[in-house]
Amino acid sequence: MNHKTADKPLRAALSILLFILLTSFQASYAQELHMSVVGDSIKGFKVDIYNGHQLLLNNSEEFSLLLSNTDLSEKTVLTGWKGKIWKGNDSSITLSRTSYLPTFDLNLTAEVNYTIINKHLIKKTISLFQPGMPFLYYTLKEKFIPAKIPARYLTFEHDHFPGGFAHEMFPSAAFIDKDQVLTGFLLDAGYKNQYTRTTRRRFNGRGGGFVGMRKLPDPQLLTVATAAEQSLGKHYIQQTFGEMYDLDAGQAKTMTLSGHYTKTGNAVVHKNKDLIIIEGSSSGQSGIKMIAPLKGQQVYTISFLVKGNAPLALKLFRIRHGKQTIELEHGIKYIDNFKVHPKDWTLFKGSVLVPYIGKDSISMFIGSLSGKTFRLEIKDLLITKHEPKKEPYNVLQIGKKTTKTSFIFAEPWKDHRQFMISSQTRLAEGTGFRGSQMEKMLYGNLQMLSWIRGINDFKPFNVPNMNYAPDMYNRDSFFSAVSTYNKTLNLGLWDQWAATQTSKGGIGTIITPYMGSVEAKDNEATIEWLIWAMLNKRRFNVVLPEDKIKKAVDYVRSEFDAGKDGKCRSHFSMSQVDIIDYQPKTDRLAVNQGMLAIALRTIKELGFAVEESYIQKAEQEYRNFYDPQRKHLLFDRNYPDLISLTDLEPEFFSLWLFNRPILTDEMVTSHLEQIPHLNKTAAAPYPEFGTTAPICVRLTKNGFSYLTAGYQPFGEFGAANYADGKNDGFYYNGGSWFRAEYCAYVTGLKHGWGKASKLMQNRIWAEINLHPGWPYSKEFIPTKWTTTDSWWPSTQGLCWNVFILMANELAGLRSPEMDPDYKK
Repeated sequence: MNHKTADKPLRAALSILLFILLTSFQASYAQELHMSVVGDSIKGFKVDIYNGHQLLLNNSEEFSLLLSNTDLSEKTVLTGWKGKIWKGNDSSITLSRTSYLPTFDLNLTAEVNYTIINKHLIKKTISLFQPGMPFLYYTLKEKFIPAKIPARYLTFEHDHFPGGFAHEMFPSAAFIDKDQVLTGFLLDAGYKNQYTRTTRRRFNGRGGGFVGMRKLPDPQLLTVATAAEQSLGKHYIQQTFGEMYDLDAGQAKTMTLSGHYTKTGNAVVHKNKDLIIIEGSSSGQSGIKMIAPLKGQQVYTISFLVKGNAPLALKLFRIRHGKQTIELEHGIKYIDNFKVHPKDWTLFKGSVLVPYIGKDSISMFIGSLSGKTFRLEIKDLLITKHEPKKEPYNVLQIGKKTTKTSFIFAEPWKDHRQFMISSQTRLAEGTGFRGSQMEKMLYGNLQMLSWIRGINDFKPFNVPNMNYAPDMYNRDSFFSAVSTYNKTLNLGLWDQWAATQTSKGGIGTIITPYMGSVEAKDNEATIEWLIWAMLNKRRFNVVLPEDKIKKAVDYVRSEFDAGKDGKCRSHFSMSQVDIIDYQPKTDRLAVNQGMLAIALRTIKELGFAVEESYIQKAEQEYRNFYDPQRKHLLFDRNYPDLISLTDLEPEFFSLWLFNRPILTDEMVTSHLEQIPHLNKTAAAPYPEFGTTAPICVRLTKNGFSYLTAGYQPFGEFGAANYADGKNDGFYYNGGSWFRAEYCAYVTGLKHGWGKASKLMQNRIWAEINLHPGWPYSKEFIPTKWTTTDSWWPSTQGLCWNVFILMANELAGLRSPEMDPDYKK
């Protein structure tokens, strides 16, 4: 780095730090929360919560508990729990009681603790312990009762929530009182609280989409008193842990289908009693649509028998004001390619958990998307509504304490947008996390996307966002988990990826609960797993499994540089831009070359013999991708006009992991200078700059262009999705990806690029503010759009953006000590 620019990163970092401090979430609030113990040793003690002199919560109990043995033959219910004794002070109160349970001949000890985190936030924990029975199943319910009738309830996604369960992207609910004070309720991460938010699984085979499960865990994790209960004067917000719906037990009612449908595409339909025959040549959707008898906050099963000569597609869409909107999320989704047999009947059967959908109705499409002439025969089409059997599934082991954690916060009501921001920031504060508003929001989002793997499987699990649930992707979980210093999460996830190692030594790219996966390929997954191993060793001083590490090391060496000439060759991109494979292997990609250099230095730190000259050869090959005439790294040598922010990712890794640059200042800053900055707005911190940058575009004499049919590096995928202006500015055709973009700017900061700090601040602002209704992390932000109505709902809540915590550490904007789990 040039000595003349060495102090620029420091000055820029101080500028960003000032921006962060000025924009950090600071609620100016005159009142503050405090607690009071009420009751006696006979009736029991409970805790009331006040906002100043105003009583906010007047709970009738601290929790209720359903307990069962493991064959569900014996059950007991513990209701109205209050403490027998209490201890504490103004900032922390603990209630406790040991109860004899004659059903199991067992003593159960419970403790409830309230701790004031700050003047707006209280942490509540419920701990259970039993020393006498190998295993107990249990369901725990925690009900928060307003002291006065609320003016209204709201949830993370709904400004006015009428009641019932809320299965949403972020589990948060609140009530507003007549004095315009909001009282909100949050819960800790699922891998700590033993819950999952999974409602579906992958279908059999590949490409079949998602189907709703027969046993649904935690469907009512968060509920609000129903409208009927509220009319009777019953008001509450409730968290339910460890409750499972068994849809193959309990009661089920067959719904009446109207029989009215409309044909779509060029379908020809014949109907004979229970038999529906659909014929056509599918170009887009071709089949039938009907309004399905599905209502909000219910659970259904859709089933039928089908045979034919083409895969079947089944879609459920919300209809609002007569117009089709988004697909339902919680159950059947992406069923584009359900395999059928030409002669034998195949059963389709899947559950659908319908969330609160307001006054929307639901349209069901059945037909083909195959693009070929088809014939489908469908019979016994049924939709059943469930009143399922409810069973406990959380586990209380002998001699091991288990704890549920929730959070209560209060602040002046401003608007729903602020409530979404507060939900994320207050959750982070409740865990002890320190940082800026954006950092808190990203950390809170990560917690809500880290849960257990499933029923009877309490390993920690991390999904990118609710649209990707239930799947865990390798790179997403890597970037998410390494952003924290939580040992349980990092080692728990890393160990699961270790278990996917193939006989060749490669690490899998996806783990999907309830089904298998054979996807393991020569992308960056194995390299990131080795980086993760190195970080786990640095941070936690753990002993790594030598056999698996060596196997992965041998795989990386043989798979990416079998000739040992320092050039990386692979069938896949080693970045998130992974929408094409290369046959045969390619050495055209800059990011791949850089990742080989990072892999070799990682392997050396892990204790394997790697000559420094060999690493430097690989690094030089990475530098060779810089074109001094074009003044940027070549994304793909066959498409030299393309420029991508992902090509700076290996440089970021080198600076972050090894505190050493590979590229020169000129290479990095010239590359960044070529990137267009879009979505300009006067509201941004630096309105002279854009707020977002495209992850991949073509540079032209007149500036830049999105991908076209005539200049298309992504093969059939690109031709189908990115040609002729289709999806300009979306996804990998110029979408703005926060993690990649922000890390590129930090890389520029470390190389003395003067614009880095301003663009970092603008990009943070864009993530929260560019779409006023979506103040949270997103998969990407479009760089070309007319209204926010065109933004993809599937992008909401992506958790790998939390990796900017590591970027900010590299930039000098935060320290590891700000993480609640950091230990020297």
